[in-house]
Amino acid sequence: MLEIRNLSKRFGNQQVLDQINLKIEKGKVVVVIGPSGTGKSTLLRCINALERPEKGTISLENQIIDYENISKSDIHLLRTNTSMVFQNSNLYRNKTALANVTTPLTLVKGLPKAEAEKIGLEFLKKVGMLKKRDAYPETLSGGERQRVGIARALAVEPDIILFDEPTSALDPELSAEVLDVIKELARQHTTMMIVTHEMKFAKSVADEVVFMEGGHIVEQDAPDVLFENPKEERTRQFLNKNNQG
Repeated sequence: MLEIRNLSKRFGNQQVLDQINLKIEKGKVVVVIGPSGTGKSTLLRCINALERPEKGTISLENQIIDYENISKSDIHLLRTNTSMVFQNSNLYRNKTALANVTTPLTLVKGLPKAEAEKIGLEFLKKVGMLKKRDAYPETLSGGERQRVGIARALAVEPDIILFDEPTSALDPELSAEVLDVIKELARQHTTMMIVTHEMKFAKSVADEVVFMEGGHIVEQDAPDVLFENPKEERTRQFLNKNNQG
């Protein structure tokens, strides 16, 4: 389980996250929705220590990390137990699909090259990219690059995978192939936290949906409850605007 308590983050004078409290149970999928600029992506980046909050704690692997006194070993713990899938995949342009997956295994986990490649091939197969093992990112479609990014995130066997708008840069057809991979991971009870603007996808894949606005969690509930009968008027307004009311 991952638990966030009182997480707060500012950029200059702007309070981007304000006293965020959230639990993610093992094997569950939490989907975060809300208007643009409301702190959703920043929340993921704080969990992965790509951004440093001013205050708050995170519990992971039975350890409590205090962001006010975070150490290099704390950051290493966060980054080895969480994996991030970015909007634009963030692949190494000069490495093949397989090398993109194996690099974190050899550099971060210290695995021998042969063992890393065996694992890399396994996870490329899992996301339907085994045939493109020797392809470079520039020769892959956007959807294919995202699937390699997912394989890379899976290969290090994190406690939780963080998805930051994984389809926002893709056209509908390519978006569908990436969403299908994520849905399959959900069926396999992979622990995930997903920021998305795809409401139908959120409803279909989530165990719990979190609606955020202005750096706050406005409402969170099971998808059938939140999408069909939200308690908060602001949630209802947002869903109506996105044709989900």
